[in-house]
Amino acid sequence: MDTASDRTPDRPGLDRRTLLRGGAAAGLGAVVTTTTVLATSPEAASYDAGPEPSPPELILTKFRDRLPVPPVLRPKQRDRHDELTVRLRTADVTVHSQLPRVRMWTYEGSYPGPTIETTAGRPLRVAWENGLTGEIPVKAVDFGLATGPSPDPLTNYPGTAGCQEVAGVSGLGPWAVVHLHGMLTGGGNDGWMENLLAPGDVQLSAYPNRDAATLWYHDHTHHVSRFSVYAGMAGLFLARGGRERDLGLPAGEHEVPLVLSDRNFDLDASGAPAGRLVHKVEMVGAQRLMRVHAAPYTLVNGVVWPYLEVRPRWYRFRVVNTANSRIYRLMLLADGVPVRGAFQVIGTDQGLTDRPRQVEGALNLSPGERADVLVDFGEFRGRTLKLVNTIDGVTPGGSSRRDDMLEPDVMQFRVADRRPNTGFTLPKTVEPAFRRLGTDDLPRERPPRWIALVGPGTQNMPELWEMEELAESEAQGLDLPAEGIVQVRDEHGALTTLRRTAMAYDDGNTVRAAHQDLEVWKYLNLAASPHPMHIHLAHFQVLSRALYDVTGFDRKVRGSARPIAFKETAELEAHEIGEKDVIRVGTAGRITAGPNGTPGELVTVAVRFPVLGRGVHHCHMLEHEQHMVRPLVVGPADGAQHEGHSGMHH
Repeated sequence: MDTASDRTPDRPGLDRRTLLRGGAAAGLGAVVTTTTVLATSPEAASYDAGPEPSPPELILTKFRDRLPVPPVLRPKQRDRHDELTVRLRTADVTVHSQLPRVRMWTYEGSYPGPTIETTAGRPLRVAWENGLTGEIPVKAVDFGLATGPSPDPLTNYPGTAGCQEVAGVSGLGPWAVVHLHGMLTGGGNDGWMENLLAPGDVQLSAYPNRDAATLWYHDHTHHVSRFSVYAGMAGLFLARGGRERDLGLPAGEHEVPLVLSDRNFDLDASGAPAGRLVHKVEMVGAQRLMRVHAAPYTLVNGVVWPYLEVRPRWYRFRVVNTANSRIYRLMLLADGVPVRGAFQVIGTDQGLTDRPRQVEGALNLSPGERADVLVDFGEFRGRTLKLVNTIDGVTPGGSSRRDDMLEPDVMQFRVADRRPNTGFTLPKTVEPAFRRLGTDDLPRERPPRWIALVGPGTQNMPELWEMEELAESEAQGLDLPAEGIVQVRDEHGALTTLRRTAMAYDDGNTVRAAHQDLEVWKYLNLAASPHPMHIHLAHFQVLSRALYDVTGFDRKVRGSARPIAFKETAELEAHEIGEKDVIRVGTAGRITAGPNGTPGELVTVAVRFPVLGRGVHHCHMLEHEQHMVRPLVVGPADGAQHEGHSGMHH
């Protein structure tokens, strides 16, 4: 097998020969449109700021490089479907002008991969060709203190000093499997995480592509995705159609994708950043519990802290959080002050919503979540604004070393000093066909499905528990606390007793749902850490979010000593109103110190299952994905009798 050092990788970018070739194995072709690689510069530009220094330890200059727009890849039309070939390949990619080119595993040689742009309603067939070479271009290290977490962890800084290398990562070969995240397609095309694609092989996937939405594609190799996605295997997917054209939304250069991620880099012998990816985590305490990954450099569209020149007018941004584990809590600042109501959300994970919703405070996007937002720069002609990441309790724009946020800036907007364009008016209605589900829409003949999210157990890792409700007669004889038994008291005082049925990936008792069914899932977070939960083969609406007192949960016994009790209802955020496939369960802000100091959360969703097959449901923090994952099977409703389940419930 070739190694990264004995073969020159393909250069980044999409050359005409690559894009127009036919896939020999699949008989599929690819077509690219002529695109602007960098966002167009407004005329008569004049700004009050330019590049800025980052903290000295991070070395690189902020806002030195212009925001790139990923190249666009469009499929070739056939009679009844469209076709596309996408090649996975190793490439050296520029992520900052002061940094050597970075070796990555990519789609078509760029990071992020090309934006695949399709027409909703046109079925799509994709041949994903594995042309990767060499071993994974990521150095994985960890560190930690036996006394507990550091107030200034090494994750804030580049390099590997004070760390030890994680065994078994450096030799990982170029195996892959592509998951088109959010696409409602059958299990055979979903990118099952164990259907590995060897170098030279082709993954053939058919996507119904029915609805207009902002999706993304990424590697989903079982147990390895935290390293393979970090190596560069992610890209944006847009299905256009529906109401978009009728609304006259900002388009062309005024519609910009913002693909967010974070990375860290090694240092060379002189102490300068080298073009080598470093995946660095903190192992906390004597038990060496892993804190989820966080890196000091934020990338937008594959560039560290870029700037974008804009005109004083409305823009449309497709914002996607592709980071391994970092939650981006985004605010727009002008002169260091948050711009109130800067973001108008018109779409969520699975498409447009009924009307624009103004974001109050920060736009919280956990890994895997997307938001379709409109921003008006009309009042800021000739000025410079910043998009920043924030932490609850820290002044917006301020840093917090203990929260892995040495540098809060994400990117800079430079607004041209010219007359504002007033040709666009924010519509009152976006998608009239969208409807929020009500109580009358929900199933009443069976109980909800409960999923408990629990802190590290005997394996020093967080756990995902599938639960079942016990009848009152079964619950009466229990001696509490008992392992795997959780009691919950809701806002009406009703007590529900839950028993764990499965938690490990191969525990059996696979979740079985009926095709075209509607189920209610209740996610109960008993831990301090938030978890973004993702369901394959499905989409859902978030019905409610509520805070619960979880101090009654005994972490040693791993059961509740007294009921987990309702405290108060929490508001859904603007980007949580529409159709979704990822939902954050738990706080997006600061985690309160002390055992069980952070209130738990109960998030209730109504899940639809429009496609058939085998999939999974899991936490989309990639450092958790390997152990907070369970299989899911969607089958015909009339097959329930053969499974021995009622309604295909476990």
